[in-house]
Amino acid sequence: MNTETSVSRKHQWLFWIILAAFSTFFAEVFSGSDMFPFFTGWGLLVVVPLYGLHIVLLANLVYRASKPHFASLVFAGMLFGLYEAYLTKVLWDPPWGAALNVGGVAPVETLVLVFWWHAWFSFIIPLLVAEKLLTKSTELSLSFPGKIGQFLNSWWGLASVMIFGGLFQSINSPSVGESLVSGISTTAVLVGLVLIWKRVTKDKTYTMEELLPTQKQFKWLLVPTGIMYLAMSILIRPESFPGLGGHLIIWILYGVSFYLLSRSRQTAAIDPEPEASSLPTWDNKRWLLLAAIFPLATTAGELILAPISHPLALILWFGGIIFGLIMFVKAVKLTFPNKKETQNA
Repeated sequence: MNTETSVSRKHQWLFWIILAAFSTFFAEVFSGSDMFPFFTGWGLLVVVPLYGLHIVLLANLVYRASKPHFASLVFAGMLFGLYEAYLTKVLWDPPWGAALNVGGVAPVETLVLVFWWHAWFSFIIPLLVAEKLLTKSTELSLSFPGKIGQFLNSWWGLASVMIFGGLFQSINSPSVGESLVSGISTTAVLVGLVLIWKRVTKDKTYTMEELLPTQKQFKWLLVPTGIMYLAMSILIRPESFPGLGGHLIIWILYGVSFYLLSRSRQTAAIDPEPEASSLPTWDNKRWLLLAAIFPLATTAGELILAPISHPLALILWFGGIIFGLIMFVKAVKLTFPNKKETQNA
């Protein structure tokens, strides 16, 4: 990553704000954990900055390599999800009660949040959407292997993500009305931010690397991140801290994730990447249509799926665990290719 940037600070900071909003939307609004994060003091002062700092800093680590690799995205996303230990204590003591606790850690919640939800919906998906909507970069879009790349780079693939998010939110939504208002209001904020971006930047186009923090900015952003970790660790549910065993398991997960991220940045991708010209494109109307899908999906889900919401939640949770573990194994294989794969690459 370059130590200096040619982008104006105004544009760069606006990009960070939009990236924070994307991450908050796909993680918190999709899950129904916070259906109105852009309209409350807690959301604007705590939730959005929390997601913004994590996605900006971790994206910076991914892009410090020659180019972002799929494996690096997965491992950085796992690091993102580990905030659910010290900041919220959910990995140790879920507020809804853990069905299983091993060594002071809730394994089901850890698998769901670290390997699947935050890795993909807090980190990878928001970065992909930001790259496509706000930059001229294609490196991240081209980093996805095989069919997952074909799916996520297609309009119908991202439309399916929005439908999934709407249906998932409906499981936790208290009412049809709140689903509809949440869907319309939060997507309106995102559309508004994107329109502001296009108006402010006008004819200027930037790469993702130009918009992410420089090395100096990265170090400065560590300060508010550290303060947030210290304050939330002390103030939010301190009674839920585990014994030494629970801390050790989280430290091991941090250590393994950092090691894999570092190693993946040094490993050339084995899967051949498509050319940038192969990526599908679509006009602004189709992007706006994506935003319209979410409120329709969450409202329809609330109307249709309410009677089966609990078993559906279990199915989606365990389906997410399986998907997350499969992607993790794929990322590990790309990080440690065997000699035959290396020779053929």
